[in-house]
Amino acid sequence: MNTEKKYNYQNFMIFFTFLLLWISIQFGKVVEDFLAYVMVITLGILHGANDLLILSIKEKKEKTLIKNLIIYLGIIILCVLIYMFSPYIAIILFVLLSSYHFGEEYFGHKINVNLLFNSLYFLAYGMFIFSLIFHQSPTEVDIIMKELTGLTFTLDQIEVTLITSGILLLVGSLYLILTKRNKPKMFLEEIFYLMLLFLVFKTSSLILGFAIYFIFWHSIPSMIHQIEFISGSLSKKNFFLYVKKALIYWVISILGLLFLYQLVPQIELFATVVFVILFAVTAPHTWVMHKMKN
Repeated sequence: MNTEKKYNYQNFMIFFTFLLLWISIQFGKVVEDFLAYVMVITLGILHGANDLLILSIKEKKEKTLIKNLIIYLGIIILCVLIYMFSPYIAIILFVLLSSYHFGEEYFGHKINVNLLFNSLYFLAYGMFIFSLIFHQSPTEVDIIMKELTGLTFTLDQIEVTLITSGILLLVGSLYLILTKRNKPKMFLEEIFYLMLLFLVFKTSSLILGFAIYFIFWHSIPSMIHQIEFISGSLSKKNFFLYVKKALIYWVISILGLLFLYQLVPQIELFATVVFVILFAVTAPHTWVMHKMKN
């Protein structure tokens, strides 16, 4: 993404974040959650629907492509088995994988020290976002966690994660500034963005707060990078081509979501079904995006 497009998208992202923050203040939880579900099952799932196309472009050799396809499907099956064996472990893995993936997508083009530093910084950023969301909506987290696992995250666990990830981010950022790898201005902007997200998470419901971050701060930027990788540049034509190629996989995901919600009697919350679908696609998607960026 060139500098002008990046600047334009940042303005777009901040505008819609403030707009949805206003909506969360003006309207009740029903409206908030409806908007959140619409965003997640459209753009949220869509942004991971072209993984196989990206693999086919990245790996042009037929044998390598087949191997990667087997790995991709194997990761999905493994996620389902883990969830069946222990939903609580599945939740923890989902948070860890998503945290790294959020950090890699957000900071991958801004920070480049070494594999260990980058990975820890990406993970710390994502964990800070998740723990900030959970800390502002502990009751909703408790309800969803108990339906998913019968267990929950304690407030102490959430606070320890929030403080630890915050310290790691602060130390990592100071190192980047002191070694002159990144300018202080970048981190001042990030502090403003985190303060804005804090207001969003504090004001909105758990589902809407997650959806705002997931869609506008993660999924859409990821789609832009994917379109540039697949087609070479971002344009209206290439965007519609991206959607067209992703449509069949998006439809399969939605049908799977509806199937689970209607036919599994112990699932009462729609948020639970959304989690199961997101967990099944997040792990292989994280692997594909890591391969795409490297």
